[in-house]
Amino acid sequence: MSQDSQPIPISLSRLRSPAASRFLTEEQSPRDVEDVFPTTPLFDQPPDPITSPWKRALFDLLESPTSSSSAFLVHFASTSLIIFSAIVTILETVPSFHSISPRVWFGLETSLVLLFTVEYSARSVAWSSSWISLAKWMFSFYGVIDVLAILPYYIEIMLQQDTSVLFRFSILRMFRLLRVFRPFRYNSTILLTIEVMYLAVRRSHHALLALSFFIAMVLTVFSTLLYFAERGTWDDNLETFINSDGDATQFQSIPAAAWFVLVTITTVGYGEITPRSVLGRLITVPLLAFGLLLIALPSFVLGREFSLVWEQMTDDEGITREPGPAVTAFGLHRLESQPSEPPKDLSNRKLAQNQTELSQQISELRVTVEIQGEMIRELLGYLRVEGTGKGKRRENVVGSAMS
Repeated sequence: MSQDSQPIPISLSRLRSPAASRFLTEEQSPRDVEDVFPTTPLFDQPPDPITSPWKRALFDLLESPTSSSSAFLVHFASTSLIIFSAIVTILETVPSFHSISPRVWFGLETSLVLLFTVEYSARSVAWSSSWISLAKWMFSFYGVIDVLAILPYYIEIMLQQDTSVLFRFSILRMFRLLRVFRPFRYNSTILLTIEVMYLAVRRSHHALLALSFFIAMVLTVFSTLLYFAERGTWDDNLETFINSDGDATQFQSIPAAAWFVLVTITTVGYGEITPRSVLGRLITVPLLAFGLLLIALPSFVLGREFSLVWEQMTDDEGITREPGPAVTAFGLHRLESQPSEPPKDLSNRKLAQNQTELSQQISELRVTVEIQGEMIRELLGYLRVEGTGKGKRRENVVGSAMS
């Protein structure tokens, strides 16, 4: 093999082998997860830089748990209060706790609302570097949730009545339970899991739509069959359908039969509606088998896509979501001045990796062929030399015999 021979990269577009076709026809995955979930999903533009030192310190204390030990303690205390508030809201609805004096519940709620009001006011001050920044935070998801969590209490004080029994205010009270999601935005693993689940569902939407259409067809056909098989005969006196036992049938309409079909194929089996006739039970048998497929197919499709996306996003060159300085106003300003990294494309990166591996395999095969060719040339040269030597010896023998 010559010294100047070097492996030459092979373009995949010039290959027509099955191996190359496998890489060329690889399924396209969605673009970078940053296209779906930006690093700062709540704000399109970075807020104005905070010039006041104390306001910047307050911002880092409330919005950046990793900036200092004090910020972490504040974050831990806020999270504990949110969890405790959710527990109090849940226990307040348990009948066994109704014997507790209303003053106890009112005192707990007042204390929690006051603490959350102080926190909301402090966050408003921290985001008040400009009116734009303050408006963006107040109308963000977590800003709206914080307001809705404390609003029913002040409405109750103004109206001087218990709003917990009013449905429209009970809906607002439920928003305080949504505050438990706020601490999760600082956990990169939870954020990554949510993103992977979203991408897995988006990549599987064709299969899920086809499965949903199939379920709708099964629901329509079998509910109609069960209705006509189980409705019985019409009774003019009772003005309802009765079965063979003389009781009012449970399948009074196709929607009622559809509820039974839906409960059966999802393997819930409430048992409140059951077929009585032999024909109705025979129609139910295929539904039991279909229920197993209904659970297995979506689980397989979503599980496969979840594993693929998770593996792509958690490899050494994958995408990690670390909220670090990206969740702070001052940190966002620092990130704006830093050079941005080129966007990563999962499918292109994998395709390039496959192309590199294929080129290396072709180069190794080429080296092996050249080594074998060199051995064949040496063998032919040896055979040529041996043949020349034998010819000379034969001529010497013939010449000596003639003389």
